[in-house]
Amino acid sequence: MFGNNNSNYTNSNNSNSNNNNKKETKGRADDTDRLVSKRLRMRRMMLGLSQHDLGSAVDVSIQQVQKYEKASNRISSGKLFTFAKFLKVPVSYFFEDGDDTSNIIGNIFAEDAEKYTTSDKEVISEKELIGLIKAYSEIKSSQSRKKITELVKTMN
Repeated sequence: MFGNNNSNYTNSNNSNSNNNNKKETKGRADDTDRLVSKRLRMRRMMLGLSQHDLGSAVDVSIQQVQKYEKASNRISSGKLFTFAKFLKVPVSYFFEDGDDTSNIIGNIFAEDAEKYTTSDKEVISEKELIGLIKAYSEIKSSQSRKKITELVKTMN
């Protein structure tokens, strides 16, 4: 009789243990999830893609892209790899600290090796940077883009 009660106690204890594990793994988005989401949105915008364009390319709905970008839903490793491949960045791009403006600027053009930096006194806002990149990407002439790039480089 004692052994039977002990067995019941053990089973109920295991049941509670399983419930605790579910709570721990379900969790909400953490700082890393929010960083990955922010970087996904930024890269999409830098390339001038809509949420529909991105969703179609990686076979998810617009709503799912919105949830990924707001960190409402976590992005699986396989889906993150697919995003990275489509957006032409290494997977590590999504994990690089986005609070450092010089890092953001350097990694917007992840396919370029050159890094750009800014001084701490004149920090560029993300919105300003996105606007600049969008305007630049709309310039049709490659010669004009090259001249603008050269001009900007001389303004240091």
